[in-house]
Amino acid sequence: MAWVSMKHPLLLLLFLSLTLRSRAEFPRLYLKPLVLQQIHSPTCITGAGDSSGRLFVCDQIGRIHIVQGGMMLPTPFLDLTTSGLNTKVYFHRAAQEPTPQSPTSYSERGLLGLAFHPDYAKPGRPGHGRFYLNYTKAYQAGIDPPQHDGGNWRVDCVTVIAEFRVSATNPDQGDPATERVLLKYPQPQANHNGGNLAFGSDGMLYIGSGDGGSADDNNVGHTGGASPAPRPTAALGNGQDRTVYLGKILRIDPLGSDGPGGQYGIPTDNPFVAETTAGIKKEIYAYGIRNPWGLAFDHRPGGTGRLFCADVGQGRIEEVNLITAGGNYGWRYLEGSENPTFSSGAATNPMPNPGGTLIAPIAQYAHPDISNTTLPKLGLSVTGGYVYRGQDIPALRGKYVFGDYGATSGAPSGILMGLEETQPDSFQLVQGIPLLGGNPVSMRILCLGEDDRGELYVGTKLTGGVMETTDHLPNGGLYQLVAAPTLPEPVVLTATRDSTLFSERGTTGEELANGAGNLLTATSSAGGVRRALMHFDLSALPAESRYESVILRVHQLQAGVPSTNIQRNTLLHRLLQDWGEGTTAGSEGLPAEEGDSTWASRLFSLVTPQLWDAEGGDVAEQASAALGIRSEPGAYAFQGQGMVADVHRWLAGSEPNHGWLMMSEEGALNSQRRFASREQAEVEQRPTLTLVPAPPYQAWRETHFPGMRVGEFLNPQGDPDGDGIANQIEYAYGQNPNVADSEAVIQIVLESLPTGGEQLRFFFRRDTTAWDLDYRLEITEDLATWVTLAQSRNGATPTTANGAILVGDVNLFGTIHEIEVRLPLPNDSRRRLARLVVDRRP
Repeated sequence: MAWVSMKHPLLLLLFLSLTLRSRAEFPRLYLKPLVLQQIHSPTCITGAGDSSGRLFVCDQIGRIHIVQGGMMLPTPFLDLTTSGLNTKVYFHRAAQEPTPQSPTSYSERGLLGLAFHPDYAKPGRPGHGRFYLNYTKAYQAGIDPPQHDGGNWRVDCVTVIAEFRVSATNPDQGDPATERVLLKYPQPQANHNGGNLAFGSDGMLYIGSGDGGSADDNNVGHTGGASPAPRPTAALGNGQDRTVYLGKILRIDPLGSDGPGGQYGIPTDNPFVAETTAGIKKEIYAYGIRNPWGLAFDHRPGGTGRLFCADVGQGRIEEVNLITAGGNYGWRYLEGSENPTFSSGAATNPMPNPGGTLIAPIAQYAHPDISNTTLPKLGLSVTGGYVYRGQDIPALRGKYVFGDYGATSGAPSGILMGLEETQPDSFQLVQGIPLLGGNPVSMRILCLGEDDRGELYVGTKLTGGVMETTDHLPNGGLYQLVAAPTLPEPVVLTATRDSTLFSERGTTGEELANGAGNLLTATSSAGGVRRALMHFDLSALPAESRYESVILRVHQLQAGVPSTNIQRNTLLHRLLQDWGEGTTAGSEGLPAEEGDSTWASRLFSLVTPQLWDAEGGDVAEQASAALGIRSEPGAYAFQGQGMVADVHRWLAGSEPNHGWLMMSEEGALNSQRRFASREQAEVEQRPTLTLVPAPPYQAWRETHFPGMRVGEFLNPQGDPDGDGIANQIEYAYGQNPNVADSEAVIQIVLESLPTGGEQLRFFFRRDTTAWDLDYRLEITEDLATWVTLAQSRNGATPTTANGAILVGDVNLFGTIHEIEVRLPLPNDSRRRLARLVVDRRP
């Protein structure tokens, strides 16, 4: 905030702010990148319910970050990774433990859930300033609860439900010293920890608890289970045992005190409070759960209040449930709506029917590699979501959006799906909601979240390991789910060249080609290796263009054997040499002709061939993107920062644009993928490249602060050149923040009118292309009521109000205009204060 005094009793105040049922098809959506290469593994995304515009993001390693104004604040809201704390989040086995585990390995332990008390922003209320975490810690014998069944099995970790408070002096800091542990229970194995927390409209805290891990719910630490194999096949399992916390949805009063240990209360209307059977846990709200990952109420205006829960399946089926008090959801007797076959048990699951009503899922889908099912084969691990009740995408309201993680190892292959309620409590599964560029995507879908406005977000990761990196940077990401952008319009290009390289030779040893055929192939098999080449012409795009997303959409037509292997990578590498498409057409390869590209030659010729330096194509060592392409035909989308960097590199001319090479993860296992080429008769199946322009602010920042990551914090009130003009105003005025400016940001002139009286003349600037900015000239007489004189939104011509007159809107340079606004003054001597408010929308 800067004050400017003048001779006339008028003061100028410059403000900086970061603003921060009928059925219908799902609208076309876009995953807008917000924060990339700064978070390892996002597990929870939520607002605080305080209308601050802040987004709180849990990183599995034990940190909570704040995202505000499209940037991640440099200091975490809470950090539980420090070994000096009483509490340290535990997500991998240390070197001194049995079977140590690298922090870059896959793990389901760590910081898993966050919920703010509904009274968090209400001073004087009991829940004011309180928030709750679900995390795992290392087991401490004699301090933590013992094994729930009295056994002597090794506890892998301990689930902790704890309350913390926000700092009394800094709303952007949680206070680790205020931790109050509500509930702890041991986990027999490393996986199936659940982890979600959600507050209901009743003020009660709902907790998603997994069955304790391993597989089949019949290992040690699972009721009736044992190890080693063969395990007891008739075991009850934790999911059906109401004397344990595992495999349940729990419901507690975090501000009560009548629960065991006195740190929480048990609601009197919990379904099993009146049970007299010994050992029944009165905290249980629902049971028969395997591994809940996605617990969310439809609680916003227009919502139904129902509790949605995604439950991760065993080996065949993923499901979504509506949770009701006392409900039994069937595990381990049922997986989805099937009686499962367990690899560690007999040919079928002989567990007796537990009796009573078993509640069927509202949606279910199958794993890609199973047989004997009519369910769609969509993924391996469901990621729960939310019923959209926001304002920005009207066509999405009332629809449940969720996803699938993709794969714990190998290539990312996340997919976003939806549920449409066709009749009360009856839902239709939308197998892949329409996404700009394509769906599935080359990311793992770790979690979904919502902000205080009901807008939805997606937490992603490129690799499986918690702290595994890409280019030595964290590879977790935060995206906002928005309507497909129209301002400005994305650039969509169709491939101008494509071809397939064949390692096989013809019957007489000739090189093979298929540059003019209607198929592209990426194959690794005993018969040989095939790789696909694609090129898109960027020459019509300005060299200074900046893009926030680059999405390559390919359409799979058919897959070879084994067609079900979802975990094999399909890789995209930047090509380093030019190549020819040629005229040869044959899906299995025909003898190459002049100008074709082949395994050995980038430009084939019987006389003077131009050879690749390395057979099979010369490419950058680091893949630009990777995607686990499923067996099912359809559109698939490669995207990522590597592809964005490739396009920017080509546009800047630092490297020539030779396109990309697409290859399977070549090895002993067969992996055959066939895609439509640019010659395909079905136009919509041809390879396309979608380039989404970066917001003007991002482009400005990349120009003046190169190397900053997407969503990395740049202080809007910072002033690196020391000229008294803050970064956000430098951006709004199209100026270089690293070079001092001598001109005043705003000029105000008081002048007498020929007819008597006085008027004020205001001069300020606007960027006609800054569709992420609002400029607002305001005036006040009492500092309480501000009146708008002129406003420019989304780069549009200013409008005036309250007696102000727009006199000029003149181009100064480039896209920068100077605005002149006049305001006739009444005949009085009152002091007035004016301000220019510049708001930026991320």
